[in-house]
Amino acid sequence: MTTALIDLRTVARNDWGLRLALAGELDFYTAGQLGPRLRELASCGYRNIVLDLRGLTFCDSAGIDLLIRFDRRCRTAGARLLLCDVPPLVVKSLRVLSADRDLTFTAS
Repeated sequence: MTTALIDLRTVARNDWGLRLALAGELDFYTAGQLGPRLRELASCGYRNIVLDLRGLTFCDSAGIDLLIRFDRRCRTAGARLLLCDVPPLVVKSLRVLSADRDLTFTAS
């Protein structure tokens, strides 16, 4: 039996958009698992998708790449991705890779 290292759950869904919570480790392995689900959600017709990252305990470059690709896919579908409660170490990694320029952050 294996334990999931990443958990994506829907927190709220309304006319404004969709709010998701991501918890666990976002790395090469879990980004591969999560990618298809995020691609599906990006094309569901929501105007806004808020991704709450407060439960993220680890994020490597593959995880950051997934967030950037998810943002691009949302934009292509006419949606806006907002990241909230991003852990400080993840913010630091985003800044080092200049990915923070492309992503939109919001307060919870």
